[in-house]
Amino acid sequence: MKLIYCCCFLLILCSCAGKKSSSSPELQELYERLDTEIAQSEKYEKDREARITRLKKEYDLTADSQRRTALIDSLIYEFAAYNADSTLYYIGYNLRRPDVKNVPGQYTRLLIKRLDQYAHAGLFADALMVKISIPRDSLTDNLLEDYYSACCALYQYLTEYTYEHETAQEYEKKRSLYTDSLRQVVKPGSFNHLVYVMSEKARMGQQKEAIDGLLSHLKEYPSGTREYSILASTLAFIYKTSGMNDEYKRYLVLSAISDVQAAVKENMSFREVATVMFEEGDVERANRYLKKSIADANFYSALMRNAQSSKMLPVIDDAYSQLQDSLTKRLRLLIVLSCILLLFLICTVFYILKQLRIKKEANEKVRKANEELSTLSGKLQEMNSELEKRNRELGDFNRTKEEYAGLFMEFCSSAILTLQRYQQSLRVSAAQGGNRAALMKKLESSEISDQLLKNFYVKFDEAILNIYPSFVDKFNALLNPAEQVTLKSGELLNTELRLFALIRIGIDDSAKIAQFLRCSISTVYTYRSKMRKRAIRPDDFEQEVRSIS
Repeated sequence: MKLIYCCCFLLILCSCAGKKSSSSPELQELYERLDTEIAQSEKYEKDREARITRLKKEYDLTADSQRRTALIDSLIYEFAAYNADSTLYYIGYNLRRPDVKNVPGQYTRLLIKRLDQYAHAGLFADALMVKISIPRDSLTDNLLEDYYSACCALYQYLTEYTYEHETAQEYEKKRSLYTDSLRQVVKPGSFNHLVYVMSEKARMGQQKEAIDGLLSHLKEYPSGTREYSILASTLAFIYKTSGMNDEYKRYLVLSAISDVQAAVKENMSFREVATVMFEEGDVERANRYLKKSIADANFYSALMRNAQSSKMLPVIDDAYSQLQDSLTKRLRLLIVLSCILLLFLICTVFYILKQLRIKKEANEKVRKANEELSTLSGKLQEMNSELEKRNRELGDFNRTKEEYAGLFMEFCSSAILTLQRYQQSLRVSAAQGGNRAALMKKLESSEISDQLLKNFYVKFDEAILNIYPSFVDKFNALLNPAEQVTLKSGELLNTELRLFALIRIGIDDSAKIAQFLRCSISTVYTYRSKMRKRAIRPDDFEQEVRSIS
C-alpha cells in the first residue's frame, strides 16, 4: 500500500513539475485571448484577401482614371502592412501612369509612400535613394507631415538595425531632427503626433506626459486597425522604459491581438511577446509566437523583422528542445509509474471481486434468514396490533364504565339524600300536627321529582360531554349549515342532542329513549325523522352519529 502511495505522489509531482508563469490573472487572460485570436487568424486573412480581390475586380471594370487612381491607393493601403512586394508593385504601377504624373503632388505623394514602404521592408539603401530623389520644392504643406513621418520611421529603423555605435548615433540624431520638423507641421493629437512626437517626449524623460497623451487618444482607434496596433506598441515600450512591466506586457499583447485581427504581417509585437514568454518560462508559447513572427516577416518580405526574429530563434528553439526532452523524460516516468499502478489495480480488482463473491454468498444466507424473520415478525406485529387494539378498546370501555359509574353513583347519592330530606320534612310536618290536606298537597307535588329529573339530565349531559368533549360540534358537522342545533345560554345539551347522545352510547330502542326523555314513542320517532332530514347524508346519519368520538 505504501508503494501505491509513493507512485501516486510521484505522478502528481511529475504532472506539476515545470516552471510556472508568475503573470497576473489579467495577463494570463490576455495571453489566452491572443491564442484564441491566432486560431482565427486564417479567417482575418481571408477577409483581407476578399477585400483585395474586390478592389482588383472593380479596377478591371472601371474606366474612369480618377476612380482607378483611388482604387490603386486602396490596394496600396490594403497591402501596406500585409505584403511589401505587392505594395511596392502598385506604388510603381501608379507612378508610371500618366494620369498620376499630370496631377500636382500625386507623384511626390507616391514617392513618399515608396520611401516609407522601403523603410518598413528593411530595404534601407533603396529607401535612402528614394529620399534623395524627392525634390524639396515638390513638398507642399499637405505632404510635409507624410514626408517627415516617413523619414522618422526610416532613421528609427536604421538606428535599431545598425550595430556600429557611432553610425547608430548619427541615425538617431537625424531621427530626432526629423521628429522636431514633424512637430512643427503636425496637428496635435493626430496619429503621427502620437507616434513620433510622444515617443520623443518619452525619450526626453517625459514618460508620464507621453503616456497620458497616448492613453487619451488610444480609444479613438478600434482594436483590429493598424493604427491601434502601432499606438499600443508605442505605449508598451514607453511603459517598459518607465519600469512598469505589467503595463508593458499588457499593451504589447493588445498590440499583437490587434495585429492578428487586422491581418498585419509587418509586426514586431509577436517577437517581443515571444521574448516575454521566454523570460517567464513559457517556452512553448515563446516558440509558437516567434515562429509566427518569422512566418509573418517572410510573408511580408520584411528583411529587418526577419533578421531581428532570427536572432532569438536559436535561443528559444534550444530552450524548446530542452523542454521537449524534459517532457519526454517525465512522460516515460509517468508511463512506468502508470504501469505499476495498473498492475496493482488489476490485483486489487481481482481481490475485490473475490471478496464481493464471498460477501454475496453471505448476504444470500442473511437474506433468507431475514425473510424468515420478516415473516415471523409480520405475524408477531399483526398479533401485537390486534392485542393493542383490544387493549385500547378495553381501556376505553373501562374508562367509560368508570366515568359512568362515578357520575351515576354521585347522582344516586344525591337522589337518596333528596328523598331522605323529603321524608324528614314529612315526618316533621306530621309531628307538628300538620293537617291531612297539607300533607296530601305536599305528596301530590312533582317539584321534587322534577328537580331530580333536572339534576339527572345535568349529570347525563356532563357525562356525555366528559366522554365526548366535542360531541356538539361533531354532531352539527353532520347537519346542513342552516339546520345546525343552537343551544340556549347555560344549556349543555337539549332534548334533541340527548336523544342522539343515547344513540351514540348504544341505546337505540325508541321505547327506552322515550322512557329516558319522559316523552312518547311517537315524539322520539318525530325527533329522529326530522333530524335525518336536516342531515347532509340522511341515509348514513345515525350511523355517523354512532361513530362520533
